Amino acid sequence: MYETFKKHEDVLDIAKEERPGNGARQMLTKVVNSLSSKMEVGAPMAALYLLQNPDHYTSHQFIPFYWRNYFNYVQGQWSNLLDFAEPVEEDTNIIPEDPDVELDDAPECDDTGPTLEMTQTHTETVQMTRKNGYYLAKSNTDDYRFRPSQLDRICLYDFIQCSIKHPIRSTRHPRKDLRWFRLLEDHPHFSSHAMALDPVRREMHVPHFIGPSLPRRDGGNREDYCCAMLTLFCPWRTGIDLKSADITWEEAFNRYVFSERQTQLMANFNMRYECYDARDDYGAIVKSKGSNDDDDDDSDDELGYADDGENAEDDDEYLAMVLGKAASSLNQSNSAIVAALKSAGWKIGSLAKGTLNNLKLPTIAIDSALRSSAWNNIIKVEKLRAWRRKIGGFLVDSEAGEIQNPTGREVRNDVYILSNTYLSKDFVPPDERWRGLMSRVISDFKLNPGQEKAFRIIANHACCIAPEQLLMHLGGMGGTGKSTVIRALCQFFTKREEEYRFVLLGPTGTSAALIGGSTYHTFLGLHTGKSTGGTATAVVEEVRE
Repeated sequence: MYETFKKHEDVLDIAKEERPGNGARQMLTKVVNSLSSKMEVGAPMAALYLLQNPDHYTSHQFIPFYWRNYFNYVQGQWSNLLDFAEPVEEDTNIIPEDPDVELDDAPECDDTGPTLEMTQTHTETVQMTRKNGYYLAKSNTDDYRFRPSQLDRICLYDFIQCSIKHPIRSTRHPRKDLRWFRLLEDHPHFSSHAMALDPVRREMHVPHFIGPSLPRRDGGNREDYCCAMLTLFCPWRTGIDLKSADITWEEAFNRYVFSERQTQLMANFNMRYECYDARDDYGAIVKSKGSNDDDDDDSDDELGYADDGENAEDDDEYLAMVLGKAASSLNQSNSAIVAALKSAGWKIGSLAKGTLNNLKLPTIAIDSALRSSAWNNIIKVEKLRAWRRKIGGFLVDSEAGEIQNPTGREVRNDVYILSNTYLSKDFVPPDERWRGLMSRVISDFKLNPGQEKAFRIIANHACCIAPEQLLMHLGGMGGTGKSTVIRALCQFFTKREEEYRFVLLGPTGTSAALIGGSTYHTFLGLHTGKSTGGTATAVVEEVRE
């Protein structure tokens, strides 16, 4: 970036600028091009970084929260207390002077024996700073342990979510709508910072747990789980505040009264593990089902049946006898599509009857000498013939063998001018009620001007009478609202009772699930059934089939 700036520094010469600010605009463009060419970062992303804009858009802000440091501190204090209270034989003469001593204090070392800090076994990362000739060590837990005395009743989770720390000598004035308090004297920033709580942050800020996963509620070490939840939701300054020495962590957990919100948060913490369990259970079911299918295939081979890679569900007679909810819905949609094609002028009356009659599977003489490879070839040829008959019934003239254009319009593979009636915002549909429906859908989904424009183009085109096919690209970065437009269009076509005119497809399972659609391969029937092999010829043949 610096090299690019020095190389094109002359563009910032005000005397050479044709318009004010043109030089800065050119410099910014050159820097963006330099970043995008030397790094795996696109030009839009580089521009966002230079303009100090976020690279993604979220409804909430996430606060880094190293929860393990607090958990280790609490566990370490109890471990130190037990070691201090139960000394080894050679240290039996060591007696604490004050049984109520706070474990986060640092008593001076003397010759009478080891102190509490000397027996500390847990480790914690600290930040070393120098002030007035003294070195100060600040850890991640200091802000909560040495919080102002006015915030004694605040639990750790709420503190991480709502606390704000502001430098006292900063030129930027603190917020006047908050009450600011001084930290305790033991805090390294006692004289330089103040702290306040902002309850509004509870709605927009979410602690982001960094480090190991939280303990499970329904498995693993129960004591660790109870200790972690008490550390998060029970106010404390030292680990000794969370329970007494004569009870376990689970007993302290059961005695503490959690709020309704805290109970819901703990349930949310465990939702991740519930999803993992459901995934593992489903994987086990699929694996066991696959092993059973393999066993069935082996038994079929032993009986002399051909392994053709097909299921009974591929038989038309089987489908006619057993129709599930999805198949029934598909049949209804197909009937609606045929009715719509007929109303649009498609001449499929006589052809469709002949096509349906020809779609029945041919009768093949069963020969016990046929091997599985021969059966696969026979089925592949017959499926290809059935596919050609199905497609040819709509688009191919059976006598001339030529592809017909059902719309009667000239097919042009070029750029040409289209009518912009439905592209205008003032477009009036032939039926006035659809205009009101558009307005209601736009209001329901709260579409912004860009989303509304894209929505109206597609909706206006759908309301036209026998329009030409609309080929439209709707692009944008993540979070700009493309899926919202798709959901609005789904509701629009549903209200018009024209769901058959709108198919939602995605390249991956995640993208398809996001819009409530299907993947390309599932909808088009690509790569179905058992794999034919890893060769390129087999893959091409499978796609063609």
